[in-house]
Amino acid sequence: MNGARRDLPANRRVRPPKADPYVVDAPAERVDHGVDEAPRKNVRKGSALRAAKAQAGRAMDGVRSRLQAIRTAVGIVVVIAASVGLAWGIRHHVMTSPRFAVKTIRVDGTARRTPEQVVETAGLAAGVNIFAIDLENARRRILQDPWIESATVDRKLPSTLTVQVVEREAAAVVVIGVEPYLCTHTGEPFKRLESGDPSSVPVITGLVPEDVASNRDGAVKRIRDALELLNEYERRGPSKEYPAQEVHLGDDGTMRMTVGRNAVTIELGSPPYRRKVLRAAQVLGEVGRRKADPAVVFLDNEAHPERVVVRMR
Repeated sequence: MNGARRDLPANRRVRPPKADPYVVDAPAERVDHGVDEAPRKNVRKGSALRAAKAQAGRAMDGVRSRLQAIRTAVGIVVVIAASVGLAWGIRHHVMTSPRFAVKTIRVDGTARRTPEQVVETAGLAAGVNIFAIDLENARRRILQDPWIESATVDRKLPSTLTVQVVEREAAAVVVIGVEPYLCTHTGEPFKRLESGDPSSVPVITGLVPEDVASNRDGAVKRIRDALELLNEYERRGPSKEYPAQEVHLGDDGTMRMTVGRNAVTIELGSPPYRRKVLRAAQVLGEVGRRKADPAVVFLDNEAHPERVVVRMR
Protein backbone atom coordinates (compact mmCIF):
# COMPACT_ATOMS: atom_id res chain seq x y z
CA MET A 1 0.00 0.00 0.00
CA ASN A 2 2.92 2.40 0.77
CA GLY A 3 4.27 1.81 -2.69
CA ALA A 4 1.00 2.63 -4.32
CA ARG A 5 0.68 5.94 -2.46
CA ARG A 6 4.20 7.01 -3.68
CA ASP A 7 2.90 6.92 -7.24
CA LEU A 8 0.37 9.69 -6.53
CA PRO A 9 1.24 13.34 -6.84
CA ALA A 10 2.21 15.08 -3.62
CA ASN A 11 -0.36 17.12 -1.70
CA ARG A 12 -3.21 16.06 -3.87
CA ARG A 13 -6.45 14.86 -2.43
CA VAL A 14 -8.17 12.00 -3.91
CA ARG A 15 -11.86 12.48 -4.53
CA PRO A 16 -13.94 9.68 -3.50
CA PRO A 17 -15.88 8.07 -6.30
CA LYS A 18 -19.33 9.51 -7.06
CA ALA A 19 -22.12 7.62 -5.55
CA ASP A 20 -25.23 7.06 -7.55
CA PRO A 21 -28.10 9.44 -6.51
CA TYR A 22 -30.53 7.97 -4.04
CA VAL A 23 -33.87 7.67 -5.90
CA VAL A 24 -37.01 6.18 -4.43
CA ASP A 25 -39.71 5.40 -6.99
CA ALA A 26 -43.28 5.90 -5.87
CA PRO A 27 -45.50 2.89 -6.34
CA ALA A 28 -47.67 3.02 -9.40
CA GLU A 29 -51.21 4.37 -8.76
CA ARG A 30 -53.70 1.56 -8.67
CA VAL A 31 -57.31 2.00 -9.67
CA ASP A 32 -59.33 -1.04 -8.99
CA HIS A 33 -62.46 -0.64 -11.11
CA GLY A 34 -63.70 -3.97 -10.16
CA VAL A 35 -64.03 -2.97 -6.50
CA ASP A 36 -65.23 0.82 -6.54
CA GLU A 37 -67.60 1.08 -9.54
CA ALA A 38 -69.87 -1.75 -8.62
CA PRO A 39 -71.25 -0.18 -5.36
CA ARG A 40 -71.83 3.15 -7.13
CA LYS A 41 -73.82 1.46 -9.84
CA ASN A 42 -75.83 -0.43 -7.25
CA VAL A 43 -76.59 2.81 -5.34
CA ARG A 44 -77.86 4.53 -8.49
CA LYS A 45 -79.96 1.58 -9.41
CA GLY A 46 -81.46 1.47 -5.89
CA SER A 47 -82.31 5.19 -5.91
CA ALA A 48 -83.97 4.93 -9.30
CA LEU A 49 -85.96 1.93 -8.13
CA ARG A 50 -87.14 3.74 -5.00
CA ALA A 51 -88.09 6.84 -7.05
CA ALA A 52 -90.06 4.69 -9.46
CA LYS A 53 -91.83 2.97 -6.59
CA ALA A 54 -92.65 6.35 -5.00
CA GLN A 55 -93.99 7.69 -8.29
CA ALA A 56 -96.05 4.57 -8.79
CA GLY A 57 -97.37 4.92 -5.23
CA ARG A 58 -98.38 8.52 -5.84
CA ALA A 59 -100.10 7.53 -9.05
CA MET A 60 -102.01 4.80 -7.20
CA ASP A 61 -102.97 7.29 -4.49
CA GLY A 62 -104.34 9.62 -7.15
CA VAL A 63 -106.31 6.78 -8.70
CA ARG A 64 -107.66 5.76 -5.32
CA SER A 65 -108.63 9.39 -4.57
CA ARG A 66 -110.47 9.71 -7.86
CA LEU A 67 -112.22 6.42 -7.28
CA GLN A 68 -113.21 7.55 -3.78
CA ALA A 69 -114.54 10.84 -5.18
CA ILE A 70 -116.52 8.97 -7.81
CA ARG A 71 -117.94 6.61 -5.16
CA THR A 72 -118.88 9.62 -3.00
CA ALA A 73 -120.55 11.42 -5.90
CA VAL A 74 -122.44 8.28 -6.86
CA GLY A 75 -123.53 7.90 -3.23
CA ILE A 76 -124.77 11.51 -3.10
CA VAL A 77 -126.68 11.06 -6.36
CA VAL A 78 -128.26 7.89 -5.02
CA VAL A 79 -129.24 9.62 -1.76
CA ILE A 80 -130.69 12.61 -3.60
CA ALA A 81 -132.61 10.39 -5.96
CA ALA A 82 -133.95 8.38 -3.05
CA SER A 83 -134.90 11.57 -1.19
CA VAL A 84 -136.64 13.01 -4.24
CA GLY A 85 -138.51 9.80 -4.75
CA LEU A 86 -139.50 9.66 -1.10
CA ALA A 87 -140.58 13.31 -1.10
CA TRP A 88 -142.63 12.79 -4.26
CA GLY A 89 -144.28 9.77 -2.70
CA ILE A 90 -145.11 11.66 0.48
CA ARG A 91 -146.43 14.64 -1.48
CA HIS A 92 -148.57 12.43 -3.66
CA HIS A 93 -149.99 10.79 -0.55
CA VAL A 94 -150.84 13.99 1.31
CA MET A 95 -152.26 15.66 -1.80
CA THR A 96 -154.60 12.77 -2.61
CA SER A 97 -155.43 11.23 0.76
CA PRO A 98 -159.04 11.79 1.92
CA ARG A 99 -157.62 12.25 5.41
CA PHE A 100 -156.42 15.74 4.43
CA ALA A 101 -159.64 16.93 2.80
CA VAL A 102 -161.09 20.04 4.49
CA LYS A 103 -164.01 19.10 6.70
CA THR A 104 -164.30 22.13 9.01
CA ILE A 105 -163.83 25.89 8.48
CA ARG A 106 -163.93 27.98 11.67
CA VAL A 107 -164.40 31.75 11.45
CA ASP A 108 -163.97 33.99 14.51
CA GLY A 109 -164.28 37.75 15.02
CA THR A 110 -167.22 38.51 12.73
CA ALA A 111 -169.92 41.01 13.68
CA ARG A 112 -170.79 43.01 10.58
CA ARG A 113 -170.13 40.04 8.29
CA THR A 114 -171.35 36.45 8.71
CA PRO A 115 -168.92 33.50 8.75
CA GLU A 116 -170.48 32.29 5.48
CA GLN A 117 -169.72 35.63 3.83
CA VAL A 118 -166.11 35.50 4.99
CA VAL A 119 -165.66 31.94 3.72
CA GLU A 120 -167.15 32.85 0.36
CA THR A 121 -165.00 35.98 0.05
CA ALA A 122 -161.88 33.93 0.86
CA GLY A 123 -162.74 31.33 -1.78
CA LEU A 124 -162.61 28.47 0.73
CA ALA A 125 -164.71 25.31 0.51
CA ALA A 126 -165.04 21.94 2.22
CA GLY A 127 -163.69 18.88 0.43
CA VAL A 128 -160.60 20.60 -0.99
CA ASN A 129 -157.21 19.18 -0.04
CA ILE A 130 -155.95 21.24 2.88
CA PHE A 131 -152.43 21.49 1.42
CA ALA A 132 -153.73 22.72 -1.94
CA ILE A 133 -155.12 25.93 -0.40
CA ASP A 134 -153.08 29.14 -0.80
CA LEU A 135 -153.50 30.66 2.66
CA GLU A 136 -151.96 34.02 1.75
CA ASN A 137 -154.20 34.39 -1.28
CA ALA A 138 -157.25 33.59 0.87
CA ARG A 139 -156.16 36.23 3.40
CA ARG A 140 -155.73 38.87 0.67
CA ARG A 141 -159.19 38.14 -0.68
CA ILE A 142 -160.74 38.59 2.77
CA LEU A 143 -159.00 41.96 3.15
CA GLN A 144 -160.71 43.20 -0.01
CA ASP A 145 -163.85 43.54 2.12
CA PRO A 146 -163.71 47.13 3.47
CA TRP A 147 -165.24 46.03 6.76
CA ILE A 148 -162.27 43.71 7.46
CA GLU A 149 -159.27 45.43 9.01
CA SER A 150 -157.04 42.35 9.46
CA ALA A 151 -157.29 38.61 8.87
CA THR A 152 -155.34 35.38 9.34
CA VAL A 153 -155.95 31.97 7.75
CA ASP A 154 -154.30 28.87 9.24
CA ARG A 155 -154.32 25.10 8.80
CA LYS A 156 -155.07 22.76 11.66
CA LEU A 157 -154.22 19.26 10.53
CA PRO A 158 -155.59 17.03 9.37
CA SER A 159 -158.78 18.69 8.06
CA THR A 160 -159.58 22.07 9.68
CA LEU A 161 -159.10 25.66 8.52
CA THR A 162 -159.28 28.53 11.01
CA VAL A 163 -160.02 32.12 9.95
CA GLN A 164 -159.58 35.00 12.41
CA VAL A 165 -160.78 38.46 11.39
CA VAL A 166 -160.86 41.90 12.99
CA GLU A 167 -163.62 44.13 11.66
CA ARG A 168 -163.57 47.90 11.45
CA GLU A 169 -165.93 49.88 13.62
CA ALA A 170 -167.73 52.91 12.20
CA ALA A 171 -167.32 56.01 14.37
CA ALA A 172 -169.08 58.55 12.16
CA VAL A 173 -170.30 59.34 8.68
CA VAL A 174 -167.99 61.79 6.90
CA VAL A 175 -169.53 63.77 4.05
CA ILE A 176 -166.86 64.67 1.47
CA GLY A 177 -168.50 67.04 -0.95
CA VAL A 178 -171.85 65.29 -1.33
CA GLU A 179 -170.61 61.71 -0.89
CA PRO A 180 -171.04 60.08 2.55
CA TYR A 181 -168.35 57.70 3.85
CA LEU A 182 -167.96 55.70 7.01
CA CYS A 183 -164.82 56.47 9.02
CA THR A 184 -162.99 54.65 11.80
CA HIS A 185 -162.17 56.01 15.26
CA THR A 186 -158.80 57.11 13.87
CA GLY A 187 -160.49 59.35 11.30
CA GLU A 188 -159.80 57.15 8.27
CA PRO A 189 -162.68 56.91 5.73
CA PHE A 190 -162.93 53.28 4.67
CA LYS A 191 -166.10 52.81 2.60
CA ARG A 192 -169.04 54.59 1.02
CA LEU A 193 -172.20 54.63 3.05
CA GLU A 194 -174.57 52.00 1.67
CA SER A 195 -177.92 50.54 2.53
CA GLY A 196 -177.65 48.45 5.67
CA ASP A 197 -174.67 50.38 7.06
CA PRO A 198 -174.90 52.07 10.49
CA SER A 199 -177.02 55.21 10.38
CA SER A 200 -177.17 56.13 14.07
CA VAL A 201 -173.65 57.59 14.19
CA PRO A 202 -172.85 61.34 14.11
CA VAL A 203 -172.17 63.09 10.83
CA ILE A 204 -169.07 65.16 10.06
CA THR A 205 -169.41 67.75 7.29
CA GLY A 206 -167.35 70.54 5.77
CA LEU A 207 -164.72 68.62 3.78
CA VAL A 208 -164.34 69.07 0.04
CA PRO A 209 -162.95 66.41 -2.33
CA GLU A 210 -160.11 68.66 -3.54
CA ASP A 211 -158.76 69.11 0.00
CA VAL A 212 -158.90 65.39 0.69
CA ALA A 213 -157.19 64.57 -2.61
CA SER A 214 -154.39 67.12 -2.15
CA ASN A 215 -153.79 66.56 1.58
CA ARG A 216 -155.33 63.33 2.78
CA ASP A 217 -153.30 63.26 6.00
CA GLY A 218 -154.51 66.76 6.86
CA ALA A 219 -158.11 65.77 6.13
CA VAL A 220 -157.81 62.69 8.34
CA LYS A 221 -156.45 64.86 11.15
CA ARG A 222 -159.43 67.24 10.89
CA ILE A 223 -161.80 64.28 11.05
CA ARG A 224 -159.92 62.98 14.09
CA ASP A 225 -160.24 66.39 15.79
CA ALA A 226 -164.00 66.29 15.20
CA LEU A 227 -164.16 62.80 16.71
CA GLU A 228 -162.27 64.03 19.78
CA LEU A 229 -164.81 66.84 20.16
CA LEU A 230 -167.63 64.29 19.96
CA ASN A 231 -165.94 62.15 22.62
CA GLU A 232 -165.50 65.20 24.85
CA TYR A 233 -169.18 66.09 24.41
CA GLU A 234 -170.15 62.50 25.20
CA ARG A 235 -168.19 62.60 28.48
CA ARG A 236 -168.95 66.16 29.72
CA GLY A 237 -171.82 67.56 27.68
CA PRO A 238 -175.59 67.05 27.91
CA SER A 239 -175.38 64.08 25.53
CA LYS A 240 -178.45 62.33 26.98
CA GLU A 241 -180.81 65.30 26.66
CA TYR A 242 -179.14 66.70 23.57
CA PRO A 243 -177.38 63.85 21.72
CA ALA A 244 -174.80 64.93 19.15
CA GLN A 245 -176.02 64.89 15.56
CA GLU A 246 -173.41 66.69 13.48
CA VAL A 247 -170.01 68.40 13.63
CA HIS A 248 -169.26 70.92 10.90
CA LEU A 249 -165.64 71.75 10.07
CA GLY A 250 -165.18 75.40 9.10
CA ASP A 251 -162.69 76.53 6.48
CA ASP A 252 -160.96 78.68 9.14
CA GLY A 253 -160.43 75.76 11.56
CA THR A 254 -163.52 76.46 13.68
CA MET A 255 -166.21 73.92 14.56
CA ARG A 256 -169.87 73.94 15.34
CA MET A 257 -172.10 71.19 16.61
CA THR A 258 -175.74 70.35 16.07
CA VAL A 259 -177.30 68.51 19.02
CA GLY A 260 -180.69 67.29 20.18
CA ARG A 261 -183.81 66.24 18.33
CA ASN A 262 -184.64 69.89 17.68
CA ALA A 263 -181.23 70.52 16.07
CA VAL A 264 -179.75 73.09 18.43
CA THR A 265 -176.61 74.67 16.96
CA ILE A 266 -173.62 75.30 19.24
CA GLU A 267 -171.06 77.68 17.76
CA LEU A 268 -167.80 76.55 19.37
CA GLY A 269 -165.29 78.65 17.45
CA SER A 270 -161.64 77.64 17.75
CA PRO A 271 -160.12 75.02 20.09
CA PRO A 272 -159.61 74.13 22.89
CA TYR A 273 -163.14 72.89 23.46
CA ARG A 274 -163.20 71.33 26.93
CA ARG A 275 -164.38 74.46 28.78
CA LYS A 276 -166.75 75.36 25.96
CA VAL A 277 -168.40 71.96 26.17
CA LEU A 278 -168.82 72.37 29.95
CA ARG A 279 -170.33 75.83 29.46
CA ALA A 280 -172.66 74.48 26.77
CA ALA A 281 -173.86 71.84 29.23
CA GLN A 282 -174.60 74.53 31.84
CA VAL A 283 -176.45 76.77 29.38
CA LEU A 284 -178.57 73.99 27.87
CA GLY A 285 -179.38 72.70 31.34
CA GLU A 286 -180.61 76.14 32.40
CA VAL A 287 -182.59 76.60 29.19
CA GLY A 288 -184.16 73.21 29.70
CA ARG A 289 -185.27 74.08 33.22
CA ARG A 290 -186.92 77.22 31.84
CA LYS A 291 -188.75 75.13 29.23
CA ALA A 292 -187.29 77.34 26.50
CA ASP A 293 -186.55 76.28 22.93
CA PRO A 294 -183.03 77.42 21.95
CA ALA A 295 -181.94 77.60 18.34
CA VAL A 296 -178.30 78.70 18.60
CA VAL A 297 -175.83 78.88 21.48
CA PHE A 298 -172.87 81.15 20.76
CA LEU A 299 -169.63 80.13 22.54
CA ASP A 300 -167.30 81.60 19.93
CA ASN A 301 -166.51 84.97 21.50
CA GLU A 302 -162.72 84.60 21.74
CA ALA A 303 -162.29 88.11 23.20
CA HIS A 304 -164.77 87.44 26.01
CA PRO A 305 -165.08 83.65 26.41
CA GLU A 306 -167.21 84.11 29.56
CA ARG A 307 -170.02 85.65 27.49
CA VAL A 308 -172.63 83.26 26.15
CA VAL A 309 -175.41 84.31 23.79
CA VAL A 310 -178.48 82.11 23.27
CA ARG A 311 -180.85 82.72 20.38
CA MET A 312 -184.31 81.29 20.88
CA ARG A 313 -186.59 80.02 18.16
